[in-house]
Amino acid sequence: MIEISRSLLVNDGTQPDLSADDVWAGLQEKAANPMPYVKSITSCTVTDRFEGGLARDITHVGQPVREVVTFYPKQRVHFVRTHGSARGTIDNEIGHDENGALTLTFTFRIMIDGVEPGSPQEQEFAAGMEADYLDAVRTTLAAVRERVTTGRPFESPRRTSAPEFAREVFRRVDGFNPADFAELFAPDGTLVFGNGDPMTGPAAVEAGVSGFFGTIKGIRHEIVSEWHQQGDTVLELAVTYDRLDGKQVTIPVATIWHRCGDGLIDDYRVFFDLAPVYA
Repeated sequence: MIEISRSLLVNDGTQPDLSADDVWAGLQEKAANPMPYVKSITSCTVTDRFEGGLARDITHVGQPVREVVTFYPKQRVHFVRTHGSARGTIDNEIGHDENGALTLTFTFRIMIDGVEPGSPQEQEFAAGMEADYLDAVRTTLAAVRERVTTGRPFESPRRTSAPEFAREVFRRVDGFNPADFAELFAPDGTLVFGNGDPMTGPAAVEAGVSGFFGTIKGIRHEIVSEWHQQGDTVLELAVTYDRLDGKQVTIPVATIWHRCGDGLIDDYRVFFDLAPVYA
């Protein structure tokens, strides 16, 4: 097993200085969206979320890896690699050195498939892994510092990536549960169907969607095209409606929404011609 731990000073003279809260916000965001923070990770899909953590599939140095991530608030992010050629645990930990200076420490305990413990091959792998993770700590701090410098908000753990969020939206809609869908709206978030009146707030959204669902038996969304920019999402959809008479109708739909800083929807608009659904 390879066991390595290294610490870096968070504030080494590079401005601006970062607080422990800044670093923690960056570590949380990095867990769900690591690409801006770790150059050797080229893709990430969050496959599950649970209280206090998430599961993700990443591509790291060209290899598929599955990890379960657990948050220990403002102290440590713990990664367990369950699938991949190198399995074990990795920790990113916020701490202080003997002088009270803020530090970020990475520690990993990894076993590599097909490599003899203590062999030159393992030592070579360990040296490469150490260099990779040391660079990851540096790029993580640089990315956090860039966020703080520009004033761009960190994405909270509830703020999933835009494509992932889109699929969650339609999973809830297609589940025919208006309450689940309404949970995605900010307190003053609005939903507008076509040229209808806005439904404002989760309670109004739930009531309005419940009324609409009372006129059909079921619904399924297929994403045809999608565009995401900052907090805005534009989707071209093919939506299939199960009518009350047992027939099915598929129509084109365009949907636009905007997410506010906490990841909730504050403006959701749907453009369609529903006439074929009720013809």
